[in-house]
Amino acid sequence: MRFFVNYRIVMQLHIQQLNITVPNQEKPLLSIPDFQLNSGEHLAILGPSGSGKTTLLNAITGLIPVSPNQVLWDNTDIHQLSASQCDNWRFAHIGLIMQNFHLTTGLTALENVLLPYSFRHWTIPTAVKQRAYALLEKMDFLAPDRLVESLSRGEMQRVAIARALLSKPKVIIADEPTASLDQKNGQIITALLKDLATQEKCSLLVATHDLRLADSLALRIYLQDGQIQYKDD
Repeated sequence: MRFFVNYRIVMQLHIQQLNITVPNQEKPLLSIPDFQLNSGEHLAILGPSGSGKTTLLNAITGLIPVSPNQVLWDNTDIHQLSASQCDNWRFAHIGLIMQNFHLTTGLTALENVLLPYSFRHWTIPTAVKQRAYALLEKMDFLAPDRLVESLSRGEMQRVAIARALLSKPKVIIADEPTASLDQKNGQIITALLKDLATQEKCSLLVATHDLRLADSLALRIYLQDGQIQYKDD
């Protein structure tokens, strides 16, 4: 797999008849008849805890299985790919920012940014390292050699964002990116996410309880009991 190749310019998400259920539970985790997000759009996914926000993100990224033809990225049904094919597809197209950062202690900030690439390649080209440095610099993070366990929560989130953007994804997906941050750092991370998504020409999907973050994005949906209650655009 070649690095930094955008396989397709357009990355449109289409959900159709997405239903996720669990045994012995009356209501489905998700029940979405139809939803579409166009390439380059910025979407906030709102809803109370347990409403299905994280389940939706996991379904559209292939982290949990769903039935065929329920989640399409362009014409690609990622749930008909093998596990390794889906992993490679996700690495090439999706930048994931997880709620708890998932950084590796004992490694520096820079090493954490480069870690997904190093898992797939024997050596790291100079251009990739330069991009990692540049992404950290864009976020005013000027200590790439610091161990991540010595960083503040806000600094850790910046490292996680840089890591998500390293492979030049067409889509950034963030799960509660400001949840563990104070108001000031939350506002900084919100601005960084929006600005970087715009600069990189990415779609942006954010699951959040943060109304300030949600209001800053052009599109919003509200989930309740796994269903879209309303769309705001």
